[in-house]
Amino acid sequence: MRLSVLSSGSSGNATYIECGSGEPGVLVDAGLSARRLGRLLGTLGRGLGNVGTVLLTHGHGDHTSGVRSLVRHRGVEVLAAPGVGEPFGARVVSPGERVRLGRLEAAFFEVPHDAPTYGLQVSDGERAVALATDLGEVREGTVDWMSGAEALVLEANHDSDWLWSGPYSRDLKRRVSSANGHLSNRQAAEAALALAPYGLKDLVLAHLSKTNNSPARACGTARGLLRQAGHGGVRVRAAIAGHPTPWIEVGEPVESEVYVYRYGGGQRSGRAQPLFEVE
Repeated sequence: MRLSVLSSGSSGNATYIECGSGEPGVLVDAGLSARRLGRLLGTLGRGLGNVGTVLLTHGHGDHTSGVRSLVRHRGVEVLAAPGVGEPFGARVVSPGERVRLGRLEAAFFEVPHDAPTYGLQVSDGERAVALATDLGEVREGTVDWMSGAEALVLEANHDSDWLWSGPYSRDLKRRVSSANGHLSNRQAAEAALALAPYGLKDLVLAHLSKTNNSPARACGTARGLLRQAGHGGVRVRAAIAGHPTPWIEVGEPVESEVYVYRYGGGQRSGRAQPLFEVE
């Protein structure tokens, strides 16, 4: 199983997941035009013809603007949880219900936001991916759904200091930082830290604000917290608008950080002797 976040942010969100290149893949959200989605998929060696199903997590335009054209011109199936996909003729799937999509299985789970919004767990039976890109806090039930995922796409919308010192109105700042708003970098990092002992290998930080965040700020916060706790092997990257992430091979082993000190016989033999290592 592999994935790429094609685009992420208020200008449009979409993630492509496949289980082997020989069968149709899944598009999680379609917040860009079909033509734009086709171009982004093309950078990965894929096209709209590779999309068999669209899974909608959220009803706002930055998650749905390309859905109607995909249905009209490509005949793709659309699935969504209650309150999200009805305007698009989606098949409604109850939260927690597992749906088979070829070799993949998907389930929606509820997350707190200011409109009906869901995260997703996608599995091939051996490995799992979790996605949650619009939520105000990570609750215990959310962690349960994401636990065991080896790849995680998680919102890191804002840096709290930048938000509160930035140009937004006070009301908007309160809404963004509320339990039904958007995750801060620190909240996303703490969620990743809670999941790291359960097999997390790849973390993609998504839905970054252009005004109140930066990829360096978001990744630095997450990497710093993970390293402090001994989980520096988790690969962390940020997804940005209009630039697909490289393929993420779900479950690809992480590399241990090995600290080496050359001394004595190790130097004469030309081989480095591990002094200690961080697991």
